[in-house]
Amino acid sequence: MTRRLGIIAAAAAGLLVAGPALACPGKIGATLSLTGSYATFGPPISNAAALAVEQLNQAGWKVPGCDRLEYIVRDDQTQPSVGVDAARRLVDLDGVPAMVGPITSGVTGPVLSSVTVEKGVLMIPSASSSPTFSEMARDGKLKGLFYRVQPSDALQAVAAAKLAWDAGHRNIAIVNLNNDWGNNLAKQFSATFRAMGGKVAAQVTYNAEQPSYRGEVNRALDAKPDSAFVISTVIDGSKILRDWISLGGTQKFLFPLGMNDAKLIEQIGDQYLKDAWFVTPGAPAPNSRAIFYEAFEKRYGLEPGKGVGPGRDTGYDAAALIGLAMVAAQNIKDGKAIAAGVAKVTDPAGTPISTTVEDFRKAVQLLSEGKTIRYVGASGAMRHDQYGDVTTPFVGWQVENKTYVQKKNVSAEEVAELKQKTGT
Repeated sequence: MTRRLGIIAAAAAGLLVAGPALACPGKIGATLSLTGSYATFGPPISNAAALAVEQLNQAGWKVPGCDRLEYIVRDDQTQPSVGVDAARRLVDLDGVPAMVGPITSGVTGPVLSSVTVEKGVLMIPSASSSPTFSEMARDGKLKGLFYRVQPSDALQAVAAAKLAWDAGHRNIAIVNLNNDWGNNLAKQFSATFRAMGGKVAAQVTYNAEQPSYRGEVNRALDAKPDSAFVISTVIDGSKILRDWISLGGTQKFLFPLGMNDAKLIEQIGDQYLKDAWFVTPGAPAPNSRAIFYEAFEKRYGLEPGKGVGPGRDTGYDAAALIGLAMVAAQNIKDGKAIAAGVAKVTDPAGTPISTTVEDFRKAVQLLSEGKTIRYVGASGAMRHDQYGDVTTPFVGWQVENKTYVQKKNVSAEEVAELKQKTGT
């Protein structure tokens, strides 16, 4: 599936067949799960990335010889082999020099290894938080062509452990998806939580898309936990929670990024989520996140609060970073040059830029003059290390009146201090 979204095409959301690569427009590609097991996330993330491209065009995006930016998305079906083929088509047929990467690390890894690094294409994944990519970067395998907008699981796990401890959880059961993301996050969380003095009563892995998880839930409940950390997708997580609640399990829950979706509240009921905590990367409100969601909901005709969900903010930021990095590099063809432009877009000493068309217009002007900016995105202000990893603060959310409300902030400094203290 190919979706080309420029100023007019984005508004129509039209589907066109990819043609030969042209010098202009500038192209941002994406491989996302429009179908498959992560299909609940893919379309809204893609819409968020498309919105960033629309706004950049409205802001007068331009590089020498080109004044239009285009977004092209292909469906990876949440399958590694399909994702690799989709990425190859984006690079070889559509001629994209940079792309918003897959949602799941299981697809991102093969795309990096088989396509983007070899072809000199920049990838900024919309999610894909596996620490494996940090290791690949340290080993020199990514050649500076990989940046994150979402912190790795190693950091999210530390923030989640702090939220659990502060909420009074002391003997927690972990129920996690049996894939790279779920296993890594569970491992990192366990190490940090135990180092803080907590106990992990049980860790139960599950395979996706089962009709029921009663067996897994029973194994976790047999350990008599005081709380549960459910590392899941919304679809499977809803089934797990229904089994958990029906079997009399504690209703003190902890959830990672990905579960903070309005659909979870609809599926479970807010009365069962009163003592649940949801951890996500991001900065305290008010910030660019609120500005983004207001524009996102208006653009796609959603009621206030109904557009909130996992990956939308990071998908938006990934596309925005690429588009702005093209302006910083004054280049729409060379992935390495565009990757080098990311530093000019996220300079701590640069002019702060938020998620508005007006600020994007200012950013284009400053970058065109050779100046730097500090992009404060929908997922917060970003600062990358030499491996493309991003350090951000985290937010703890709770459900009130059927909406997610920010209740606790965990600063980047607190995460770093706890990580050092616990040796994790």
